Amino acid sequence: MNLNIMTVKAKVSTATDLTGAISAGELLNSDTLLNCLYANDQGRETPNPANRYQFDKVGISSFGDYVAELGHPYLWVQSLGGLQFPSDAPEGLRAGSSLSASHMESTMKLLRGRVQSRLALHKQFSSLEHSIVPVSTECQHLFPAKVLSRLARWTTMSHQEYTNLSFTQHVSDAGLARETDLFFMAVVERGTARLQAAVVLNPRYPEVSPLFALSLSWKGECSGRTDDNLRAMESEVNVFKSELQGPRPGHQLLTNQVARLCVCLDVYLETDGQDDSVEGPREFLREKMCLRTVRGPNRLKPFKYNHPQGFFSHR
Repeated sequence: MNLNIMTVKAKVSTATDLTGAISAGELLNSDTLLNCLYANDQGRETPNPANRYQFDKVGISSFGDYVAELGHPYLWVQSLGGLQFPSDAPEGLRAGSSLSASHMESTMKLLRGRVQSRLALHKQFSSLEHSIVPVSTECQHLFPAKVLSRLARWTTMSHQEYTNLSFTQHVSDAGLARETDLFFMAVVERGTARLQAAVVLNPRYPEVSPLFALSLSWKGECSGRTDDNLRAMESEVNVFKSELQGPRPGHQLLTNQVARLCVCLDVYLETDGQDDSVEGPREFLREKMCLRTVRGPNRLKPFKYNHPQGFFSHR
């Protein structure tokens, strides 16, 4: 059967052994490495409408069942080969060298960027799994010198495990957690406080930023859906992410987001009001300098770090 499409198979080989990080297993998976190089291009279905009729004749329900054997028919592969298919009609196939040339440079840049970002993530994951949050020299000014909250765990999880979490429902409902994404759980601890951060990592990272959803276990359970200050902490890493980008192309964004979470947890705990019904010293002494500890009817805490003055303020 001649399908008149082009497919690609990826093979990853490196000069050094990259098997150290367990959570990085999917980063260089040859079957998913090139997923969504362009937005929503998953390479699971044939782009040629005529193939549907061919499949019906021989009882094939989906081309996706044969991707492992035949390769992925990404749309950018068709463009590099000078092929362009209509979306809803079997005729009208256009081919030409001009189509290939127009996509060559941009696609090569994306391919190079994809491999570079995955290699950078692989190195970072090796540190995160050992509870080390790497911060480069260029980004050290983004954080105070003394951070007491620490990363206790960094693990991978499946799409199903992510959607089953109670504090990620709003992310799933908004369509921001797809099966093509990668999912991780970061646990940040200080004393008796335990912060869980469920992370969605888009295949197009760092062009598309990681998305964090938070849940805190301390004096009860709360999440970004029920606690205004946890929602503000989510904003610090999800909304004000441009501050954490670091040098272009932004490969340090993820670890900078995790580092900011540690700082924000410090501020959250240290600015908590003393409970007069509890005797004894405070569990978390105030180490951070804050202009105001709370503001407004929501009692929002000052999560913005001001360098080089070294104090925290409200946004």
